Amino acid sequence: MQTIEPRERHLIIAVFGSESSALEGFRLLQRSGFSPENVAIVGKGYRDADAVGFADPVKVAKERALRTAGFTGIVGAVMGLTFNLITHIQIVPNQIITWMIAAFLGGISGVMGGLFVGGGVGLIFESGESISYRNRIERGKYLLLVEGKEALVLTAQEQLRELPTESLERYYFRDAQG
Repeated sequence: MQTIEPRERHLIIAVFGSESSALEGFRLLQRSGFSPENVAIVGKGYRDADAVGFADPVKVAKERALRTAGFTGIVGAVMGLTFNLITHIQIVPNQIITWMIAAFLGGISGVMGGLFVGGGVGLIFESGESISYRNRIERGKYLLLVEGKEALVLTAQEQLRELPTESLERYYFRDAQG
């Protein structure tokens, strides 16, 4: 039986306030022998946020709203039926149709609550770093991404510290190959 070795990836993201300073960082790394496949500039005129996988806040909010609505819709239907069973409220003369209406109304209430709460939370309070970087790009900032083995990323980080960056963050990922 073959074992799957995890794949390690290291990444640094340097945020620059202007295109010229991002290009300066890119050229510095090129002069040091970094391959263009390990370095990328993200910003206006270069790669966009979608190309490198930075989340879109509206898309995240929609996904969260739909997930929440699905869950709360089911819970609402169960609670609507339970409420009707406890209170014995007769909506129509047929008891089974009454139960169906109670479950439907509870489900609709749950879906509406899930859409509003899930979407609102996703749109207003989502604070993932990916969205933070996407917002910086939309405000006209430029990101310089360096991805590769740990030694490569550490070397790039040391070299980029010499430049005036707004921030310089390092990330580590461990994926299972497959």
